[in-house]
Amino acid sequence: MQRISPETRRLLGGAACLDFANSVDWASDGTERPAHTDVLTAPEHLVAWGQRLGIATPGVALAMTGRELKAAKALRRAIHHTFAAIAAGNAPDAAAVTQLASDYHRAAAASHLTQRDGRWQLDWPAGDARRVRFAAAASAIDLLRDHARLSRVQMCPGSNCGWLFLNTSGRRQWCSMEVCGSRAKMRRLYQRQHQPPPAPPR
Repeated sequence: MQRISPETRRLLGGAACLDFANSVDWASDGTERPAHTDVLTAPEHLVAWGQRLGIATPGVALAMTGRELKAAKALRRAIHHTFAAIAAGNAPDAAAVTQLASDYHRAAAASHLTQRDGRWQLDWPAGDARRVRFAAAASAIDLLRDHARLSRVQMCPGSNCGWLFLNTSGRRQWCSMEVCGSRAKMRRLYQRQHQPPPAPPR
């Protein structure tokens, strides 16, 4: 089965933290799907992901390690668990929120403020290998603080998808109409075609 790469993964979340959570597919019980759905299976993939999102500076080497990749994946799980619970109208797991707070605390402590496109935001030294994880944590906290956007967080109901996205239109149901939406249409069509005919009137 062909593996999706950081360069080809579709960005459908509407927020950096949600796209980070969507770097793997999720089973209906909240566990990560098999490795072929994960675009972050080696430290260099985390660098490529950061460059895809404009977090890592092209041409600046990041000394990524297996330890940093493990920490990034722990944050990814915390982000997904937190926003999946919120999307379902439930209180997030305390351990997931603690993980988010811990990473954000470290991110804020290591950061400096920079102005970009008229907005002030946290930034980190270009060579800091933690900057991808720190940017994801900062994005998650920004989203949690923004009630208007937070109320629009939704989880795709597609079979074994679990992707999160901002439903800014209020009409969006799927992470992607071309993928999960199309699959759901095909399932409904199959069910209609194979359901038994109605019983004749007596």
